[in-house]
Amino acid sequence: MDRTNIVICGAGIAGIATAWSLAVKYSQSNIVLIDRQQPLSLTTSKSGENFRDYWPQPCMTALTGRSLELIDQLAAENDDVFNMRYSGYDFVSESPGQEIFPSDHLQNPDNEGNLIRVLDQDLIRRTHPWLSAAIRQMVHIKRAGALDVYALGSLMLALAKQAGVKYRQAHVESIEKNPSGFYLRLDGADGRKELATEKLVLCPGPFINEFLSMLNIRLPVESILQRKFIIPDPLEVIPRDMPFTIFSDAHHLIWNEEERDLISVDPEFCWLLDEFPAGLHIKPEGRANIKLGWAYNRKPEEPRWENPDDFDFPNITLRGASRFIPALSNYVDQPPTPIVQFSGYYTRTPENLPLIGPLPGTGIYTVSALSGYGTMAACGAGELCADWMMGARVPAYSRYFHPGRYGDSGLMAEINKTASDGQL
Repeated sequence: MDRTNIVICGAGIAGIATAWSLAVKYSQSNIVLIDRQQPLSLTTSKSGENFRDYWPQPCMTALTGRSLELIDQLAAENDDVFNMRYSGYDFVSESPGQEIFPSDHLQNPDNEGNLIRVLDQDLIRRTHPWLSAAIRQMVHIKRAGALDVYALGSLMLALAKQAGVKYRQAHVESIEKNPSGFYLRLDGADGRKELATEKLVLCPGPFINEFLSMLNIRLPVESILQRKFIIPDPLEVIPRDMPFTIFSDAHHLIWNEEERDLISVDPEFCWLLDEFPAGLHIKPEGRANIKLGWAYNRKPEEPRWENPDDFDFPNITLRGASRFIPALSNYVDQPPTPIVQFSGYYTRTPENLPLIGPLPGTGIYTVSALSGYGTMAACGAGELCADWMMGARVPAYSRYFHPGRYGDSGLMAEINKTASDGQL
């Protein structure tokens, strides 16, 4: 039987960031990182690759702010191999009175210069001519942008390996708790193996419930499949320097009368006449493409390793996006090809805060439920988990992410006061 000090289950961006923090910050070398697939190949590879340090919840702003500090440091020390770009976010609305962000946040001196609210419709039209004339409000987040998350994860993995972390590609068949730690049964390319460890970290993305069940632990976590796609932009609808742009209004898709009549009598598709949620987002991708996403699916499911494409999703999303970028209507029904569609899970808690820190029992930890924001939060989350494991002082915001928070009614009441959970 092989033995080690720390096993990290899951080699997505969260597991790799945790391994990197333990190995580089705390010089822990006896670490094994395990994943069924190649590193960064499941949920992380389906990322929108965006980041921002503003959230409706102050604890999330603090976590992502710390995470971006670490990413900035990595960029400075490694010739920005992951192409970190502070291009900003634009949240747009047809309603000048809607609170895209809480008014007190916009007026908070701490956010001065980072959150910029524009209500001058003429100014919006002059500076953002691609937007609909109906857009009456825009809030710009300055400390936001995009990066190559695969390159970031690959860099951290290389640094972790240099510091002694070992990677094993294997399926974890079972985990047993014993007096000295944990006992894992693995099935990999070299056959079935056994591995003993003193400490265990669960970072398996959408499969967190499967791992928790091996240890008889239950937490309120669910996974919801979400999709994105990339298409060419031959009409150059989207400027190459356009910020990541989010439509902040719930709305109905635009149909002509004949289409509406046909849809209304079709039980399979009549849902297309329902109101769709806010959060449709779009950004330029590379030299001549655009990337779109819309988390309108709200149905939890048991996660799968592979999911088929949804051939209706691009048309629905382009139809919705044409509401606030009218020229995209040229791509509705006949989008330019090739269409590259990809899907991944938003694995989340009901309040959309992650789970970071010790789990019930001795020597077991998690970094999980990073619903759609793993790119921007993983470095801070991995460091926080490493702090917990090494007995270091943890920041005040750590209590909001502790897996034991559900036993604190006062804390949960405070958490649930926030109207928006920040999901895009």
